[in-house]
Amino acid sequence: MNETATPERISDFVSLHALQQPERQAAVLDGRTVSYAQLDAAMQAYGRAMIASGIQKGDRVATLAPPGIEYLVTFLAAISVGAIWIGLNPVYQLRELLVVLRDANPSLLLARTRIRDRSFDDELAAIAAEIGSIKTIVALDEMVPGAVDCDSFLARGAQVSDAAYEAARRSPAPADPCLIVYTSGTTGTPKGAVLSHRGLAGTSIEQNRIWPVDDLRILNYFPINHVGCVADVTCPTLTAAGCLVFLEKYDTAESLRLIEEQRVTCLLTVPSVYQMQLDHPDFARRDLSSVELIIWEGAALPREIIRRLLDWC
Repeated sequence: MNETATPERISDFVSLHALQQPERQAAVLDGRTVSYAQLDAAMQAYGRAMIASGIQKGDRVATLAPPGIEYLVTFLAAISVGAIWIGLNPVYQLRELLVVLRDANPSLLLARTRIRDRSFDDELAAIAAEIGSIKTIVALDEMVPGAVDCDSFLARGAQVSDAAYEAARRSPAPADPCLIVYTSGTTGTPKGAVLSHRGLAGTSIEQNRIWPVDDLRILNYFPINHVGCVADVTCPTLTAAGCLVFLEKYDTAESLRLIEEQRVTCLLTVPSVYQMQLDHPDFARRDLSSVELIIWEGAALPREIIRRLLDWC
């Protein structure tokens, strides 16, 4: 990798940071911290496993998981070897999952089989029966019938040669698609919006230029199928060698605790979340002085809330 050139693919930023700042924090979830060296190693391991499972440039790879380390690694691994990644929201019911999967036709599905109090055994069995394009389902946690366990999946990747892996890493061009984000479907069936490597990287670099934060540490609790999670929060943070502080399910008290504990420097969310945080009894008790930048999207923010946010940061 040319360390002097600006990467045009998000996965290449991860590898660059791993070379230059290997111990720097890349992600945090439930007290577990992942460095850029660890994130790059996991991305490579999953990328090799995808190649061993037959994934080629342009194939689709889907992930069913909450926002967290599994989402981050599988997204990066897929796009690093030329695949096109799709996130699936764990609150989707089977009908909604099938609508997206029939349209995207993924070859590989990586799934958490237990998320909080919900088991996905029946949904994954139905998906295996209904979606003929899926050749492999990988269980990221507990095994279910018809799936491959994660350890076996990764063991296959260990057999992939360095030459084959590097060829796959070189295969995607900056203008190639790497992500499909499905619209909400409020006026009809969800439509897939296709985003490119260059689009994600270029927008992320520009976002960081407009809103610079020296040590970017940001909460991410958006669902992984949403552009907010991937394009607005994850990608700018990775390009800036920042740290993603994950929260699998939004909770106001927990969000305030994490801002204090993890010294979060940037917040990006919707107006209703800021209203809940400002009105929560923990707000006045927490040390939230680390926050330098507050961004909102999705709706207008009332003038009074803006005044209170200005007092915050």
